[in-house]
Amino acid sequence: MNAISMSLMKKTKSCDTDLGGSLGASITAMGALCEPGQTAVPLKPSATMLAAGARAGGVSVEIAWKIYQAMIHHAD
Repeated sequence: MNAISMSLMKKTKSCDTDLGGSLGASITAMGALCEPGQTAVPLKPSATMLAAGARAGGVSVEIAWKIYQAMIHHAD
């Protein structure tokens, strides 16, 4: 199973003090997915995803992979 990455655009109230550590943070992050425009994506795209990105952009799969990595690592 792929790892999931997400970027939270809005600051959310921390649940760490109520539920403790990573559980509270996970609940906060999952709640943010309910916000319009938010989604979870795999850190490592499938070969099908890369091929589709390469076709859509008119670039090689290697360039599509570099673009995907840049978007994941530089999300606000």
